[in-house]
Amino acid sequence: LLSQIECTNNNFAPKIRYLGLMVRRLINATYDERLIDDRDYYGNKRLELSGQLVSLLFEDQMKSMNAELQKQADIALSKWHQQSAAKKTDPSTYPDVLDLWTDRSRLTKAMFHAISTGNWNIKRYKMERSGVSQVLSRFSYMSSLGSMMRVRSNFEKSRKVAGPRALQPSQWGMLCPADTPEGEQCGLVKHLSLLTHVTTGESEAPLRQLCYC
Repeated sequence: LLSQIECTNNNFAPKIRYLGLMVRRLINATYDERLIDDRDYYGNKRLELSGQLVSLLFEDQMKSMNAELQKQADIALSKWHQQSAAKKTDPSTYPDVLDLWTDRSRLTKAMFHAISTGNWNIKRYKMERSGVSQVLSRFSYMSSLGSMMRVRSNFEKSRKVAGPRALQPSQWGMLCPADTPEGEQCGLVKHLSLLTHVTTGESEAPLRQLCYC
């Protein structure tokens, strides 16, 4: 419950306060409908950037590789322990797990396959998406900038709902109000402005300690 709230030393006070805040806002919204959150408000949205998607894919492949390496190491060590005592004293008989690893380019192949096909299939996180990576168009300088700043909503384009497609006042200065395609994707595919900065929402303290200490 509330996995985004950090708790140190089994101190669940931050989660209790956050849960109390949620209940308080829910009670206040029942009496005043103006306090109900708007799901189309850009302060309530989260952008999945390319770095986050690549990190999820890398983490999944790295954990799978570590699990297979551990399995092969257990098998090799069990065979080594079954040898005689005289052979165990010889360092050359000790198993080298890295030599047993045959598919050393597995991580590279997974990265190439995901980027070339655009399919992000990560079973560990139950993520199955297509069209994540696309070919960068080089028709003109403005076309290249538009391709790099494109934002696509996960909303179904076949549904005829005006809310996600309409101009939201909270997007002022962050998204272009005019650059959107025609047809079913109108209002669902938008473009960030050139000076938009997307925050990561992560603590900078560990990075500062790593860089300056």
